Amino acid sequence: MKRNILLISFLALLVSPAFGSKEYTSLQEALQAPNDVTSLNLMGKNLTALPEEISTLVNLERLNISGNQLTTLPQGLFMLHKLKYLNLNSNKLVSIPSAIGNLKDLQELEFGFNSIKEIPKELCQLTKLTRINAARNYITSLPADMGRLTALSIIDLSYNQFIAIPTVLTMVKTLKAIDIGHNRLLTQIPDAIKNLTALRLFNII
Repeated sequence: MKRNILLISFLALLVSPAFGSKEYTSLQEALQAPNDVTSLNLMGKNLTALPEEISTLVNLERLNISGNQLTTLPQGLFMLHKLKYLNLNSNKLVSIPSAIGNLKDLQELEFGFNSIKEIPKELCQLTKLTRINAARNYITSLPADMGRLTALSIIDLSYNQFIAIPTVLTMVKTLKAIDIGHNRLLTQIPDAIKNLTALRLFNII
């Protein structure tokens, strides 16, 4: 329990602060002034779909669409090349499109509390990622190219379907915090975990 509390505190410290610019909370309002929008918060709006027109928000850096009813994501979302933060938590997604690899500036990605079974290999093209929250899905494995995520410091894989600690995690030398607790697993820790010299918190309980 103490370790979990420490991990939660550590993750909270490393979440990016909100930008100083105006945060839009209406999609309609944002689409009326697309060049002005850098932050859009649509959390808990009971959305079942996003329009392709979201691609017109060419300066968007932060997008929160958590707590909705989304089952798919529009291709227009993956044309937002300035996006740094994307929150997809608590929807009804069953997959992350391979087009996620287009978001080259993305630093933080959250898709916890969905029904996702697989992380696409294209995610490993996002070399600016510092944090991934994939908790409470149905993930069983990680892409083989995870070592390309040379900025990643935090990953939350708790409450998934892993039966072993993925050895590919030991290739991500920048990791400071790993939470892979509450899986079906995990009786053996890979010897190579000792190579993660930056690691400060490692939860498998």
